[in-house]
Amino acid sequence: MKASISSLTLPAAANIGTSPLPVFRDRNHHKAVRDNGTLLPEEQKLFGFEAGYRILPYLTQDQYSRTKTATEIKTVVLDNGLMRATFLPGFGGRLYSLKDLSTGKELLFKNPVLQPANLAIRNAWFSGGIEWNIGQFGHTFTTCSPVFFARLTDEEGNEFLRMYEFERQKRVFWQIDFHLPRGSRSLQATVRIVNDRTEPTPMYWWTNIALPESKDTRVFSATDHVIYEDSDASASWLKQHGLEGAGSIHKAPAFFGHAELPKLSDSSGDRLSFDASYPQNFQAFSEYFFQNPDGPAAPWEAAVQRDGSFFLECSTPPLTYRKMFCWGTHRGGRKWCDFLSEKGRGDYVEIQAGIAPTQVHGYVMPAQSDLTFTQLFTCSSAAPDVLYGPYESARAAMAQAAQKALPAKEVFQKHQWACRHLTLPPEELLSIGSGWGALEKLRREKACEDPVPDGFSFPQSTLGQEQIPWVTLLKEGNLPDAQPCSPSFQTAPEWENPLRACLQKTEKSVNALNHLGVLLYEKGQHAEAQELWNQSIRQQPTPLAYFCLAKALEEEGCTEPALAHMKTAFTLNPAERAYAKEYLAMLTEHGRFEAAFETFEKLEESCQANSRIRLLAAIAAAKTGRFDFVQQVLEEEHPDIREGETTLTDLWYCLAANRLAREKGEQWNESHLQQARETLTPPKSIDFRMVQL
Repeated sequence: MKASISSLTLPAAANIGTSPLPVFRDRNHHKAVRDNGTLLPEEQKLFGFEAGYRILPYLTQDQYSRTKTATEIKTVVLDNGLMRATFLPGFGGRLYSLKDLSTGKELLFKNPVLQPANLAIRNAWFSGGIEWNIGQFGHTFTTCSPVFFARLTDEEGNEFLRMYEFERQKRVFWQIDFHLPRGSRSLQATVRIVNDRTEPTPMYWWTNIALPESKDTRVFSATDHVIYEDSDASASWLKQHGLEGAGSIHKAPAFFGHAELPKLSDSSGDRLSFDASYPQNFQAFSEYFFQNPDGPAAPWEAAVQRDGSFFLECSTPPLTYRKMFCWGTHRGGRKWCDFLSEKGRGDYVEIQAGIAPTQVHGYVMPAQSDLTFTQLFTCSSAAPDVLYGPYESARAAMAQAAQKALPAKEVFQKHQWACRHLTLPPEELLSIGSGWGALEKLRREKACEDPVPDGFSFPQSTLGQEQIPWVTLLKEGNLPDAQPCSPSFQTAPEWENPLRACLQKTEKSVNALNHLGVLLYEKGQHAEAQELWNQSIRQQPTPLAYFCLAKALEEEGCTEPALAHMKTAFTLNPAERAYAKEYLAMLTEHGRFEAAFETFEKLEESCQANSRIRLLAAIAAAKTGRFDFVQQVLEEEHPDIREGETTLTDLWYCLAANRLAREKGEQWNESHLQQARETLTPPKSIDFRMVQL
């Protein structure tokens, strides 16, 4: 069994840029989720806990295009002659391909392109393969960033891979050891998360597996009991509040309910007529979470195809829960599949595995603890007439086939064996991740704290431009003002004292004032943070300080001062797209449409060409009667349309309403917009709606 470096060439839009601006967490740390009246009492424990939007200290990866060119992409490969696993170390360690070499069959949905789109916590995400999600609700922080890969050797002489990183938000170390020993037809992934701090931390883990989808794809797990997202209830909530065209289904609270497969219940409690084990029975996007009971048996999930072949994954606890996600058969869902891939080649379904009942349920990791589990991936087959029979008998047959393919006893034995290797030091680095682990190692040394846990290697040579200001702070006690808009932030409490010490040494350090303000604001000390930013401005006006104050004032409902500060931030650096985008967003959010469009017209060409800026300008144009510009924007491609966003169809309905008004010789009003929504259908090319309102 060999672990090696290789490469593949894909049509890719792989050049992903980052915004320099912080995005502050929701003041409500918990997600607004609701019970549709059917959740069991035990299913409401930690419901929504610590699932509110949170991204810092990471920054958004919001700069990419729809232009794909042939690109050589580095891979790390694990091959035992029977199975071959191909990973993308530059893109979160995504398992791009898992191939059965005896048949030549690809087991995963292997995307023929690499096309970022706006679906992850940090924005950029791409479909296909197996993604490893840690830290916070949503697609993970490193899904489009490099991670470490190392080669190691087990006690039997087999080479294996270790993927690892330092997760900055929760301040934990994580690794996945991938084993594919001689003679094995299952890829083994043993996960270890280390919280070596003295306080507990919220934790999140979901393994997302993309598989080819057809009308016959059928999904099973070890239980009939599921929690499902009730999109009908969310849509009804939007209608009740007059928000049908509000721009995003995410403006509605997420409703969840309890059901027993094969049928789900809608928000009225009526049983839906179709068998929900077939993903393509769903019209709209859908997801449900299997509530596998705790116990000695290894939890599993399988996706079956018409010929009786199936993809199977199973695990040890605490990776207990499972999920099915599908885009739905309506044209919005199919549009997303094509948008993330190539037309007609992007259909996939996801089966997922997590440590909490749903992705919006919390999980608390104790202080000074390790969280470990093993997950196995394989393929096998059974009699198709049985697997496609009535649901109960089919699920029972699938359970028998799963136990035969991956016996629970064997799964636990593999886990115990793999755990003996978890703290072995990496023998050879095959790919380099970020420099943040090396910085944390240096910080601990300077603070005389415990060292980085065994099993992780973060060479000093990995320290890069993002870490240099913080290295200077640790070694010299200064945060260089040569980079007043440093593209990296720190929000961990361990950095508060070094920043305060820096300010005691040099009170006029604009950079230290701004960065300490960001740290404290994210921590919840809003008043002190604002005072620091004001103090920074008195020393030297910077766009970062004005931006941060604008966001804080907006959150407090102080619209006019917020707009004034955001305008100043933009004026101080008009060439930076991020400031132009934020200023236009704030203007449109607060109904200043004329000012927004006039600002857009004065932007530099590089800013005017940005897709998100053009969409914001189109919203302002629609509200001020500039419909030619709206039409122009609708004919363009927009790479960063957000999952669930309806901006394009909303703009199209505005255009259609204007046409209706002209045909009637009337002044445009809301009745024309209502008529357009009730009688007209937008073109497929712009329809990204995930539900039909």
